[in-house]
Amino acid sequence: MFRSLGRFVRKTRRRDASRTWQSFRDAKVINPFSEYQWTSQPYPSYNMPRVARDVRPHRTLKAISHCDEKGWWHILDAQGRDVGKLAAFASRLLQGKHRCDYAPDRIKGDSVIIVNAIHVFFPGHTWDTKIYRFWRNRKTDPRGAKVLTATRLMMLNPSIIISQAVKGMLPNNLLRNNFLRRLYCYPGAIHPHWGMPQVIVPVEKRPEIIPDAFTFEAEVRQSE
Repeated sequence: MFRSLGRFVRKTRRRDASRTWQSFRDAKVINPFSEYQWTSQPYPSYNMPRVARDVRPHRTLKAISHCDEKGWWHILDAQGRDVGKLAAFASRLLQGKHRCDYAPDRIKGDSVIIVNAIHVFFPGHTWDTKIYRFWRNRKTDPRGAKVLTATRLMMLNPSIIISQAVKGMLPNNLLRNNFLRRLYCYPGAIHPHWGMPQVIVPVEKRPEIIPDAFTFEAEVRQSE
């Protein structure tokens, strides 16, 4: 009886988001089906990375492609993007489904670089109620899986949220690890790949005085 009771408690602990390791702000009982719903975020607004006041104004290109001797590279900006839609788009690029020579049993895809992973978007209270299970060394470990909420996982490693989403959308076969080797995810806005263009670029200043396309002097010279 006591053995089955302990097993039942461990199972409920694995599935209850409120009993996982959370931050001090979210250490409360969480009921995702409560009458009053809420909107959560991984960090408070004052803890999110901000742009320095003395920096040059920048803009984002959203997504760019680059080709070199190693193949095609796609640099994506994840700021404000939905995790699921971004992961589905990245998985198609990794598998090469956008190419005319696509083959499901071969490595035909391109490499993907994702920046600004710390600014991804989860709708509603997903940050508090979504949980991730990480098995320690084997499925039969008596301690079970290590269960973390999305908020706690974002605090440990902001890039792993998108990495896990892309991993779940790739086919579960021997090629998945080879696909994941071509995925590079960074929480910041700048990637360290040498020779690759950045998706965050400074804003170019337009000339203050734009010369007229036609002038009166040019017309007079043509008439002479």
